[in-house]
Amino acid sequence: MALLGPQLIFTIAMTTFLQKVIVPHHSLALWLLTRGNLYFYSYPSDKELKKAAGIVQHKGKKKRNRLEALKIQLGLEDPFTVPKNINLELTFEPVRLTHMMVVEYLSEFRWLVDFSCMALVVYSVTEVYYAVVDVGTELNLSLIWLIMMSGFVLHTLFHLTALYFKTDDSGERSVCVTFSFFFLVIAMATLVVDEDILEFGLEDAHDEFMNGATAFLKERVPDSDGPMSLLTFKVFLTLIATAIGGILTFPGLRYAKMYIDAQRHYSGQRFVILCLHVSFLFPLFISLMWVKPVARAYFKSPSIGESYDGVSQPLMTDETFDLIRLSLIPVFCILRFCLTTVHLQSHLNMAKERFDNMKTEAGRISSVDLQKMIIRVFCYLCVVALQYTAPLLLLLSTCCLLKTSSGISYGLLDNVQLWSTTNNTLLNPRQSNSTAGEAADAIRHATEQFAITLEALRGVFCAAFFRGIYSFLTWWICSSWFVSSLFGVIYHTYLTR
Repeated sequence: MALLGPQLIFTIAMTTFLQKVIVPHHSLALWLLTRGNLYFYSYPSDKELKKAAGIVQHKGKKKRNRLEALKIQLGLEDPFTVPKNINLELTFEPVRLTHMMVVEYLSEFRWLVDFSCMALVVYSVTEVYYAVVDVGTELNLSLIWLIMMSGFVLHTLFHLTALYFKTDDSGERSVCVTFSFFFLVIAMATLVVDEDILEFGLEDAHDEFMNGATAFLKERVPDSDGPMSLLTFKVFLTLIATAIGGILTFPGLRYAKMYIDAQRHYSGQRFVILCLHVSFLFPLFISLMWVKPVARAYFKSPSIGESYDGVSQPLMTDETFDLIRLSLIPVFCILRFCLTTVHLQSHLNMAKERFDNMKTEAGRISSVDLQKMIIRVFCYLCVVALQYTAPLLLLLSTCCLLKTSSGISYGLLDNVQLWSTTNNTLLNPRQSNSTAGEAADAIRHATEQFAITLEALRGVFCAAFFRGIYSFLTWWICSSWFVSSLFGVIYHTYLTR
């Protein structure tokens, strides 16, 4: 069996499709933002502000110099002040592609969403291919797509978090640092919890990794004692969890603000309100599925299932429970994806809220400051969209990596694979009498050497290792995101107006 097989052809085809079709012409990210369901409030012009404020423009007969005439022609007149309680209503219009050309981080949002979409398509088709065809030792290229997807998401989140450290406002930096230390403590407390409570399988992952790594190193370094201890293993996981918790702080706080505003803007639509509440609590429910006394112990209780011959049966097997637990994450991501327009529109409505709050205050405000206050909300749209979608894509990619790398099967599709394997073997007999040249022999030798190395690495990074690592990361991403969102709800509900 080849190391890559038809996957390589499909990967090249999808890469070409992404480069030639999706990026230049049909972008899912642009469709989300510019399909006409989002509306933004445009700022009033100087002429509208002067008319509403009752500022009379005297038309003198003196000739203005060229600089003043150019300012008037370009709309760069000197700023003036208007009363904050000005009698003016903002106008809104749908978001179009021409509007998005001036918005920052549009290219980052577009690339992240489009590439993630292609990665998920490649993963889905590869899973179907693996379910139908016996692949043997064939390398799963869809895992490389998922790892790249996770890398792009983490890079984007780190870049957005770094923006808060470049601003003059020290409060945002303090919030990020405080939450990072908070998640550091939570991560250390989580990793010392017994496996009978939080079933990540980290101890089994470390043991299998040590056994494989020790055997791998002794063949090359006979005096080696192994790569790392269990304490060092958990310290590395703690640092990774702290970094992930830190970069998910502001996305969680931002989601909490949009969640509260959406409830107010869609208060008359009960179904939307129900979906908002379910979407907010869904991560908590997913996190509880890794708490063994709450989830697995309940479904595995012998007293709940049906009784056969006097013996009580559990509701489901361990394999079925693992598959259902992982299936909840795509359902959650689809729900959040369907509510994207609702949350982004609640962010765009902040412009009118700020303008209405300003009208209740006394005093005057500069025309430039008023216009900036309104248009800044729209210019921040792609940053908000990234903070909303990036954690979803990170969670979904980690879930897919957990399912595939840990060897969790689909159950019913195993019989399909066995049937197809038998027919594939019968329909495609090996041609043992074929002759090959020296170039073919060299390629075959290189392939065999690569297969041997890959098999040795599979002994080190085995299914138990990936199961423990990705189980912890999946649970941690979901839990830390929910915790930061919960803090945001408490803050915006009780500590602000």
